[in-house]
Amino acid sequence: MPEEPAADPLDSPDSTSGRAPEHTPRGSGKGRAFKARLISTIILIGILLAAFYFSQNWLYAVLCGVLSIGSLIEYFRLFPTHGFRRFRWHTYGVSVAYLILLSAPFWGFEAVWLRELDGVAVATLVICIVLDRLRLPLEGSRTLNEIAIAVFGFIYCVMLLAFIPKLLMLPLENRAGESSAHFYLIYLVAVTKLTDVGAYIVGSLIGRHKMIPHVSPGKTWQGFSGAIVFAISGSFALYFTVGDQIPLLTPSHVVVIAILLALVAVLGDLAESIIKRSLEVKDSGQIMPGIGGFLDLIDSLIFTAPLFYLYLLILS
Repeated sequence: MPEEPAADPLDSPDSTSGRAPEHTPRGSGKGRAFKARLISTIILIGILLAAFYFSQNWLYAVLCGVLSIGSLIEYFRLFPTHGFRRFRWHTYGVSVAYLILLSAPFWGFEAVWLRELDGVAVATLVICIVLDRLRLPLEGSRTLNEIAIAVFGFIYCVMLLAFIPKLLMLPLENRAGESSAHFYLIYLVAVTKLTDVGAYIVGSLIGRHKMIPHVSPGKTWQGFSGAIVFAISGSFALYFTVGDQIPLLTPSHVVVIAILLALVAVLGDLAESIIKRSLEVKDSGQIMPGIGGFLDLIDSLIFTAPLFYLYLLILS
C-alpha cells in the first residue's frame, strides 16, 4: 500500500536534509508524484489485461517468477553491508528451481512430491547455506543473522508470492463448469490494488491521525479507512460484473473477503516499511516511477495471496 505524504526524512523528496527543498511547492510535488504513479499504474493494468486476454496459466507463472526474483534481488540490495548479502546466490538458485518446479503442472508434469515442495525448498536452502558457511570463520551472532536474512528473503519474496500460481491450480470453475481460476486471480489483484489506491487518495486528501508513526510516519487512520472503503466497493463492482465467473464468492463472502484482504494488504505494506526503515532506505528500487521497485509493487500482494488462497481452498 503506497505511503501517504509525511513530514519524515525518509519520506521527503530530500532524504539527506530531512525536508523538501524550499523552492519546491508542496502541491507541485504531489502532482508530479501522482502523475508518475498514474502512468505506472496504467502500464501495470495493461500488462495485467494482456495476461488476462491470453488467459494462459504459464504466462501468469512467468510474471509471478519475474516479480519474485526481481523483489529478491532488491531485497538483498537493501542491506548496506556486503556480508549480509553473502548467501544471495544460494537463495537465487533455490528460488529459480522452486519456481520452475512449482509451475511444472502448467507444462503437463505432475508428481505427488511437488505437494511438499515448500518444505523441500526451505530445507534445501538451509542445507546449502550451512554447508557453505562451514568453510568460513564464525563471526558470532552475525553468522546467524546472515543465514536468517537469506532464509527470510526466500520466504518473504518468493514463497509467499508463489501462492498466486498455486491459486491457479485450484479446481475453480464458473457457473457453466468452465475453469475460471484466472478470474479469481483478477479479483485478488484488483481488490488488493484498490486497497492501495484508496489509502493513497484518502490519506493524501484528509489524512491527519498517524497510524503507526514509528513504523510508517506517512500512514494515517483516514487512509486506512479509505483502503477498506475502496476494497469493499471494488469487490462489489467485480461481483456484479463477473459474478458468474467467481460463483464461490456470494454477496456475504464479497464483504468478508474484501475486509480481510484490505486488512492484510495494509499489514503487508507495513511489513515492508519495517524492513525499509530498519535499513534506512526510502524505496526498494526505481523500476516503476511513482511506485518504486518490485518490492514496493507487490508488498501487499505478498500477504493477500496466501490469505485468498486459503479462503478459496476452504470454500472449494
